[in-house]
Amino acid sequence: MFEALSLTPVALFSGVGVFTLFVVLLISKVKRAIQKQLEQSRLQVRNLDKELQKSSKQLLEVRSVVVGLGQKVTEQQDLIKHLNERIVELEHADNDGRLYTRATKMVQLGAGINELIEECELPKAEAELMMSLQNKLAGKEKIPSLRSDPTSFDEKPADSRDRRDSPRRR
Repeated sequence: MFEALSLTPVALFSGVGVFTLFVVLLISKVKRAIQKQLEQSRLQVRNLDKELQKSSKQLLEVRSVVVGLGQKVTEQQDLIKHLNERIVELEHADNDGRLYTRATKMVQLGAGINELIEECELPKAEAELMMSLQNKLAGKEKIPSLRSDPTSFDEKPADSRDRRDSPRRR
């Protein structure tokens, strides 16, 4: 019996030793698994950090592109505004031409000075000039000569040449 009791503490110590070894191995295995997960987590954090930096750079690029596009849009809006103003100017200039064209047709149809002044908004002097020009073009009025005596045209240059030559002969 003593032998049975003496084996019991040895078996007990052996069992405790095996159990302790089993627990140590289990703890070691769990520790390795936790370290492996920790390393994977660190690697994931590094990768995510790289992606975050890459995304930040892309965001900065997008912002600069948006700012550039905003400036171009502003430039285009300014250009459109300028072109619209120019179109309005040209329409007004064309309206003036249309008024004179209308005045010419009205004179050809027999309109008077007062009608030109009222309908075409022309000053009196321009209306009179328009009437005179149209009447001269239509042959209703004689066009005056620019020279006082058209027959003496050939003689005048000769006289003027003589006058120019006489001081040289002296």
